Amino acid sequence: MELIATEEALKVLEAAPVAHLGMIEADRPYVTPMSFVMSGERILFRTMAGRKLEALRKNPTVCIEVSNLDEETGDWVSVIVRGTAVEVDEDDVKVAIVSELFHKYEKVMGSPLSATGGVQPIMGLPHVIAVEIEEITGMVSGRGFSGRTRPGRL
Repeated sequence: MELIATEEALKVLEAAPVAHLGMIEADRPYVTPMSFVMSGERILFRTMAGRKLEALRKNPTVCIEVSNLDEETGDWVSVIVRGTAVEVDEDDVKVAIVSELFHKYEKVMGSPLSATGGVQPIMGLPHVIAVEIEEITGMVSGRGFSGRTRPGRL
């Protein structure tokens, strides 16, 4: 395994279709997959009222992980971000972020404007969360002369 540069870690993060959000809920770890978009060095996602939002409000310290495995070669890359979750209050910013999310995931969700898109209209704005990247690290399986490893250090 070897570390990757911050710039490469940011590119891997931005290209990832799904991230895993780690937080503390009732003094216990809680991890959930999420869709997201990047804006500069901020990770943005939406959520509705519920377990995730309540956990973030009580303890906004989070860890976000993305990974990619090339099934043909066994090569992998993993990026971990640490930061603080902050709820976005401005409605115009929320609308812009939700629009970016629909754009990023349009191929899998269909157009939110089409009758066949399968996306229900949003009743009111969701809660939008921004996580400023405070720390980012990335690792890859062996490159060049280093030995290749498996995810989870098998």
